[in-house]
Amino acid sequence: MNIILIGFMGSGKSAVAQCLSQMLGYSLVEMDDLVYQKTNTRNMPEVFEKGGERLLRETEIAIAKEVATRKAMVVSTGGGVVLNKIILDYLKNSFLKEGDSSTASANGKVIFLNAGFEQIAKRLEGDDSRPLFQNREMAKKIYDFRLPLYINYADEMIDVDFLSVEKIALQIKDTHGL
Repeated sequence: MNIILIGFMGSGKSAVAQCLSQMLGYSLVEMDDLVYQKTNTRNMPEVFEKGGERLLRETEIAIAKEVATRKAMVVSTGGGVVLNKIILDYLKNSFLKEGDSSTASANGKVIFLNAGFEQIAKRLEGDDSRPLFQNREMAKKIYDFRLPLYINYADEMIDVDFLSVEKIALQIKDTHGL
């Protein structure tokens, strides 16, 4: 089984994914890092400068297709992955033949790391590497828009505001008998 972590930027997806993958002995897939590799960029501002959000989402789809057949992995997604259902479909399901959705079978659990906006704002204060968080008011609108999408796509939701990375990882491990 794969564990797919979703949530808004700053919710702790990368840290929890790293901790959980070590705990379980699973491989770690950090989607943002793979985006940088595939787009030949160093960070998200460069991705946006090179091709905007469109380049980001198209690259995320390509990555999701590539990893769809892998097993025993923890995936830390980008915060906007819920904007395109096909990405989560690929990550959540195994495909026996690439692109053949008739041979899909559930292979992953999507876990929403639910962090409140104020907590996220505190975590991201002074972080210039988040292009969509440069304007706090606009970031709040994006957060409000995405929140129901995270809830809709999640198999499970964990409120993470006051939990340590280790406690979140242990909760996921214990809940799923891993």
